[in-house]
Amino acid sequence: MGRTINVFFRYQDATRESLEGYGAVAVIDTLRATTTMAALLDRGAIAIRPVADLEDAYVLKARDPALLLGGERHNQPPEGFDGGNSPDDWPRDRVVGRRVVFTTTNGTQAIDAVRGISRLVLGALINAEAVSRYLWSLERPTLLVASGSRGRVSLEDVLACGAIAQYWPRELRTDAADIACRAFLQSQHQLYETLAASEHGRVLSELGWAGDVQFAAQLDHTRVVPVLCTDGWIRAVE
Repeated sequence: MGRTINVFFRYQDATRESLEGYGAVAVIDTLRATTTMAALLDRGAIAIRPVADLEDAYVLKARDPALLLGGERHNQPPEGFDGGNSPDDWPRDRVVGRRVVFTTTNGTQAIDAVRGISRLVLGALINAEAVSRYLWSLERPTLLVASGSRGRVSLEDVLACGAIAQYWPRELRTDAADIACRAFLQSQHQLYETLAASEHGRVLSELGWAGDVQFAAQLDHTRVVPVLCTDGWIRAVE
């Protein structure tokens, strides 16, 4: 496979067989999990523990009450959580120096699906170039996994995959990666408008979170690269 880059447009496509041969993976959930987790680390959170199961989040909180609980189910913070899946819920003075347990409907499920790959990072439009350069430096066959929504392809995740994959030479991009690149290049000067018109973008705007869509559309807003460490916590590299 060499130094190739490929894209899965839904995390459900990440089966044991399909993941063979990859040495690095970026999970993308632009609206909003990977965007929000990157923002948390950018604002000074020490580490984030992604969990797929809601009950696991409550168990971790019970063991260590100093932890913050963040995330969503059906776009809303679960009962007893300190904040939801919106960057607005996590200002710097609230998260600096803290550890956060995070669980969402799609993003943390996608992370769980590809944990077997040795190097796992979180990508979004807001850190696309930094993630791309980090992955390229690893010199490994690389996979970008879009979380999607309810088992369907999400436009915003395709665009973020393209924003990351565009830095790879064309001859090292699979057709799936090139499709993502072409979609991104077509929309790169109107990212907010494109995200706002997407299925999930419209849902979030109707729920009062148009600001989250605008935040997620800020290309290369941060240099933070969230990396999953061997202890199960995600920490930032720059």
